[in-house]
Amino acid sequence: MTDRQKAALQLGWFMAAFLAAWTLRATSFYVIDEAIASPTLRAVYSNLLKLLLWILPAAAFVYWLKGAPPAKYWGLSNFPTRDQWKPCLLVTAAFLLALVAFAVSFAGKSISFAPLASTTLILGLLSFVVSPLLEELLFRGFVLKELLSLLPLTSANALTSLLFLAVHVPYWLSYGGLTHAMMANCTGVFFFSLLAGWLYAKSGSIWPPTFAHIANNLLSLLLVVRAS
Repeated sequence: MTDRQKAALQLGWFMAAFLAAWTLRATSFYVIDEAIASPTLRAVYSNLLKLLLWILPAAAFVYWLKGAPPAKYWGLSNFPTRDQWKPCLLVTAAFLLALVAFAVSFAGKSISFAPLASTTLILGLLSFVVSPLLEELLFRGFVLKELLSLLPLTSANALTSLLFLAVHVPYWLSYGGLTHAMMANCTGVFFFSLLAGWLYAKSGSIWPPTFAHIANNLLSLLLVVRAS
């Protein structure tokens, strides 16, 4: 077995175990989330699970199998230059504007700041900063980075995006079923992931996709269905 095949097999087993564990958390064990009355405490619990099931196993993989310090591997101290930020911000802004245009024109939605009124500072930080960062560390900083050593960018980004979508689907199917709204969410998540992968590859940093993820999640909160 070549080193390339070994690396692919290791990553494959890691992702299979991760998806199995997260599927159980998002379906059978989601009753624990529902039992937590406080939205803030629920967000704390959710992010702790992401830390335990997403980040720590990936950090162990990097440390033991790649022989690298996780923080250095993820490039947490690697900030893009101003010239690198410019195209990233422009493409992110174009994506978000397209999202708004689609939601307003075809999904019957409008932008409302009312949802922010019920969002506390701690809840907002957990939901719109901490959670996106944890997700980007796993999917762009780890999965995409590993796949880029095995596949061309287009293939690696597409596969990462399918995996990113796969982590969302079990909850949607379990609690909402296969609906048009779910299919729209799947499309949005997949295309956002393609954007995040491009931002990561373009900048060589975890921070542009994390910024885009924060902005995307915040915009999703503000886009509400118009009253009939």
